[in-house]
Amino acid sequence: MVVEVKKTHVKTGLQVITDFLEKVKVLTADRPDKVVIPAVLSLGGFTEEALVFCREQSIGTADEIAFF
Repeated sequence: MVVEVKKTHVKTGLQVITDFLEKVKVLTADRPDKVVIPAVLSLGGFTEEALVFCREQSIGTADEIAFF
């Protein structure tokens, strides 16, 4: 699992997500024998455009951390 963490009050937009996806593609190319599960944690939330893109690209999203 590869997770990008954004600890800001500003919503994460599409550019941040596309940059992250490029990093994931490089990592995946370097490790073709591994399954990579991408996800983004943004404590400020996501723009609607970014959420739609994440769904289309199968990138997991979260806007909070739950402690148990």
